[in-house]
Amino acid sequence: MALASRSLFLCRAASAGFLLAALLAPAAHGADKKAAAPPPAPKTPLLTQEQLRDCLAQKDKLAKDTEAAVKSRSEVDAQKAEIDSSGKALQDEATTLDRTSEGAVAAYNAKVTERKAKVDAYRERAEAYNVEADRVLASKDAYDKACANRRFDDRDLSDLQKKK
Repeated sequence: MALASRSLFLCRAASAGFLLAALLAPAAHGADKKAAAPPPAPKTPLLTQEQLRDCLAQKDKLAKDTEAAVKSRSEVDAQKAEIDSSGKALQDEATTLDRTSEGAVAAYNAKVTERKAKVDAYRERAEAYNVEADRVLASKDAYDKACANRRFDDRDLSDLQKKK
């Protein structure tokens, strides 16, 4: 009998806890919705026609620089894939190399030297790409700070487009 009364008590306590949570949940949920509303964004002054012209030029240059960086990245990736492939081929060749033949060893060493030169060229290219990527990111940050989400007069944009 004691077990039955204990089960009844636990069931009532769980029911009371569930009922209390159900009653409090809508109030807490409603409070979250009010707190989650973002404050209205402050209005920024309109860009002047000169500022708009500069922003359009920055946007065009950023697009060209980004395209060039993407192309450079694909070239660097292709160069790396070639180096990885040649490294695997050299490893495979090393297992079957006739080390008693001076000609075979010299040919293998020439391939290793050629691969080292490719690795050095790759490192230089990768460093140049990293500098280019940093420059593009800095340009994007500058554009975002000066131009992105800035208001402008549509007539100024129309006038600038007519002048091009």
